[in-house]
Amino acid sequence: QARLQLLRASAKAPLGRAIWPARLLGLLGVRLGSLACRREMQMARCETLNALANDLREVDKVLQGTKQQHDGLKGALEKFIEVMPKPLTVVTLNLQYFSSYPKDEKKARDKLKEALGGPNPPDVICVQEGLASKDVLKEIGFKLMICAGKAGIAQSVREMVYSDAAALKACPEQYHDELLCNQLYLREGSEWEVEDQGAERIASNMVLDGGGSRVKGPLAIRSMCWLKLRWPGASTPAAFVMCTHITGGRFEDQYYIQQLAEERARQPEKCIDIFKKRKGARDDDVGILVGDFNATETYKVGGPMSGYFKFGIVNSPGVKSDAEHAGLTSPEAVEDAFKVYMVSPFKAIEAQNWTFAYGEEVGISSGFGHLIDHMAMSRKVPVKQAEIVYLTNQKTKDAAEDTDLVITDHNAIKVAFII
Repeated sequence: QARLQLLRASAKAPLGRAIWPARLLGLLGVRLGSLACRREMQMARCETLNALANDLREVDKVLQGTKQQHDGLKGALEKFIEVMPKPLTVVTLNLQYFSSYPKDEKKARDKLKEALGGPNPPDVICVQEGLASKDVLKEIGFKLMICAGKAGIAQSVREMVYSDAAALKACPEQYHDELLCNQLYLREGSEWEVEDQGAERIASNMVLDGGGSRVKGPLAIRSMCWLKLRWPGASTPAAFVMCTHITGGRFEDQYYIQQLAEERARQPEKCIDIFKKRKGARDDDVGILVGDFNATETYKVGGPMSGYFKFGIVNSPGVKSDAEHAGLTSPEAVEDAFKVYMVSPFKAIEAQNWTFAYGEEVGISSGFGHLIDHMAMSRKVPVKQAEIVYLTNQKTKDAAEDTDLVITDHNAIKVAFII
């Protein structure tokens, strides 16, 4: 069309006028300019594509390097997971000197296997009120590591219940003169290794005054068994697991005014002192004090412990006599002294800057509606799990059943520690 326009214009123009050369040169210039512009655009496009290609190659190098780093990190993480200690899972279990244990041994064994097995079985079981002559955990894959009875720090069931007729009647007669004791078990196949173990007496030699239908004589022996465990092949802290059963319960509560609050405080203090004096100690080692404290951590007026006091303690002739002798003239003063007695182990533990692994949120461990089984730690470590393992039913009227087979008058408590 440009050429046609130029030809028409030239044909009409007078001779001698320079329309043709000028128009021709102008159009040719436009044409030539368009071609140069295209070439420049093509060159610019090529340069851009080349630059983009170079950038993509650099990105690919970075991605390849990142993948290598990722693969390296993944491999290192997998190796770290292989050597990283698994949680140390600990169970506290009061066997009640087999007073509630089923006569059908197979059913009892199956129940214990179900309760203490599963995908997260305990590494360590801390037994209170076991019998030195009876091992029911061996059959379900746990090895007895230390027994206070075999260590010579125990008394018979008869002596531990102060010859109480009702308690002995509930217990099979063949067990009356068997040693009642604390024990520590390790699960066969647990990867935690035992480096050391032992048992110590923690009760004093105090003598209890009788009167008011109470017996007179020495305070029952109390012990603490311990295991020092460490994860194999790793420079990790040791776990010092201690199993105990502190003075108290319905037999000794009747004597509480006779300086038993101080006795109950001294016993966990002695356990903690044994931990502090352990061999080969490291600052990051963890002490775990486990057992039956015969009390809840807090005492609430109108709460379970207060109800127990009013039902079974305050009207005891012996308690009334002790209160009068101690100058406790008001009901409030008598209950305040009982409160001090009950919480004294917890106050002693807290004074050492130890903390508890769980509280009331975990549930009830006693068949009488109380949380009396506890675990205290020398320093705070993460608790992955804390749960009740139901082995008893509540004795209160109309309470729903928690288990179809009662093993003891306690529920077990299982806790997984990240150490």
